Amino acid sequence: MGMKIILLKTIGDLDLKENKETIISLFEDSNEDVAKQAVTSAKKMKLAEATNPLLEKVKKEDFTKNSNSLSLYISALGELPEGKTAAPFLETKFREKFNNADMRGQIALYFGSVLYADAESALMEVAFDEIQPTTLRCYSMNTLGKLKSETAKPKLYELLDSLKKTAGKLDAKKAQSLKIYAIGALVTMGDKEVFQELNEFARDDDSMVRLRAIEFMGNLKDPKALELLEYKRDRDPSPKVQKAAKKAIDQINGKETVPDEEKSTEEKLEEEPK
Repeated sequence: MGMKIILLKTIGDLDLKENKETIISLFEDSNEDVAKQAVTSAKKMKLAEATNPLLEKVKKEDFTKNSNSLSLYISALGELPEGKTAAPFLETKFREKFNNADMRGQIALYFGSVLYADAESALMEVAFDEIQPTTLRCYSMNTLGKLKSETAKPKLYELLDSLKKTAGKLDAKKAQSLKIYAIGALVTMGDKEVFQELNEFARDDDSMVRLRAIEFMGNLKDPKALELLEYKRDRDPSPKVQKAAKKAIDQINGKETVPDEEKSTEEKLEEEPK
């Protein structure tokens, strides 16, 4: 078993496509770790031939349970060539509210990876439903941003306004996550009107919210942010915020920045309340 995993990893790392049939056949290995490594290698190699076999494997999985394996398989479908062919099936699973929230969240991210616009209405239903788990709502907002959803834009502003009005009443971690993802979705849409919101959140009491707002300012590359960013670079009590402000200034000024070995926004947030 150990040798199989090492072999599969090596094939993936070296992009040895002549072994693609072997990799795909091991999707159905009786050992779950071997199957997971086979899928990981296929994803890394971008094997178009792996898409349909992986989809067939996913169709046999139980979506009502939290599964690291299924999460990996859904993520892989989002990166494989022709992975969008899985979208109609996964949309059905996403709409089934009895399915595990983490699996539905992974599907929401998949929709963003393949830019599946047909899922917009389903994502809207989840993103702005207060009784849905926070992480699932956040991931749905993330994808609505990637889809450049004009329908979602006013709802995102409504959510931000609501969060201001209920400040101190909501669980702090939940409010932080919703703020960050709502702003992030608007920034991804390229919405310049979000600048005012970013200004406010860059002064938030929560250093994590300030950090994300400043990162988003850098992404927008709006020179109007420079004065505030320079202040944050020099005066913010958080060293991480100061560093982010300096990087954002460089982005706006068109300077090359050394990429951080950091995780994406989704990965940076610690586990959120369910």
